Amino acid sequence: MNRSVLIVTPFFAPQNHSAMFRAYKLAKYLPQFGWKPIVLTVDTQYLYNEDASLIPSLPQEVEVVRAPYVEPSLRGLRMAMGGRDRTFKTMKELGTVGAATAPSKPGTKRAYEYVVANWLQIPDAYWPWAKAATKIGARIIRDRGIDVLYTTAPPYSSLVIGRALQGTGVKWVSDFRDPLAYTQRLSSNSARSYQRQRNIVKTALASADAVTVAASSFASIYHDMFGKRGVDPIFIPTGADVALVEPELDDVEQRSPYLMFAGEYLPDYDTAFLEAFAGALTFPEVKRTAIKLLVVGTLELNRTRLIPLLDKFELHEHVEFLDQKPQREVYQLLRSALAGILIPGTRAYWWTTFAKMTDCIGMRKPVVAIVPDPSEARTALTRSRLGVFLDGSVERRVQILSDFLLKKHPLPAPDENECGRYTARRQVQSFVEIFESLARPKALRASTQ
Repeated sequence: MNRSVLIVTPFFAPQNHSAMFRAYKLAKYLPQFGWKPIVLTVDTQYLYNEDASLIPSLPQEVEVVRAPYVEPSLRGLRMAMGGRDRTFKTMKELGTVGAATAPSKPGTKRAYEYVVANWLQIPDAYWPWAKAATKIGARIIRDRGIDVLYTTAPPYSSLVIGRALQGTGVKWVSDFRDPLAYTQRLSSNSARSYQRQRNIVKTALASADAVTVAASSFASIYHDMFGKRGVDPIFIPTGADVALVEPELDDVEQRSPYLMFAGEYLPDYDTAFLEAFAGALTFPEVKRTAIKLLVVGTLELNRTRLIPLLDKFELHEHVEFLDQKPQREVYQLLRSALAGILIPGTRAYWWTTFAKMTDCIGMRKPVVAIVPDPSEARTALTRSRLGVFLDGSVERRVQILSDFLLKKHPLPAPDENECGRYTARRQVQSFVEIFESLARPKALRASTQ
């Protein structure tokens, strides 16, 4: 049995964002199970912060191969023709984040967006990389004799690569981090592109040798969308890399008590938590705790979106912003927090678990949450016994949050078995079991069926 796996994703280190870490943790810990990861990713990334420590933190067994990628946009074309670097990382370093990377005149901008959606980015922006990655991936599979291929989506182009490379005889594990083609947020606005996206998902579900999902709800969603197709999806949570918080760092800055929000504050979040937080601070006992809300994530976005709300609720002195941090530092901050917070609102996407929540579960950290009922997030937090749910009226939410901050809202002990599922090691162990089953010699697989 060849114990190498080809991991295909455009999102990989040194990129530093939540979509990257599922594959990154898989590559990082596979060698501990006797598997060699070969990661096939992009040579240029246009959209994200980077963490220079991520690549050196991988074990030496991890091999990273980068296929050429030109973003199908004005920015990508200009850069490919020798124009100046307009990637997010470089523009941030130059202090020019927000500078136009596409036409700015309203009429021209609308025309450009139409062309991009209907012609340049079908099924998504990564199709040029997919063409190059398919050729390189086929050569790697042939030259190394690889038996197992792992793709993780989004983007849709990862599924295109997986289906194409399956033709080499490799066993394909198709991983879904989101229920693609299910919501407008995950689909193209172009009807033409959306139909292509939907067909790609349908084909992947029917063709893959194993399907894995980052939330248990995805299996039901896909059954409702397409009926029974192929193998049954296997739920594998994304796990917290708890090794990064052991031992505790001695030089962590001491702070007053805080609740911690990690990631991007999205425009579609409702303001229920901020309203409850402001209400709790009207109680002298709560105010004397000097409690703060620590917001850790892309500074440019979080400040822009939150400052008007801080004005509205008079919360400026109670909120602190930190720019995006390496994951080790984020974990240390979370370890010292009273709780993480998960606040998309009661009408948010019911099907998602949220990366920030899975880290909290793996670290046994309480989560103050305003989420739909029912929802995937509520189920996971209830099973782990870590949820502090701000339900009911405004007054009720204020009271629950105040009681928690004053330690009058005791939580039961976390469910250790459930929390253990949300660690990186358990995540990788679950994938290894699938890889080993698929990579066994055909005769042995037949004898056990």
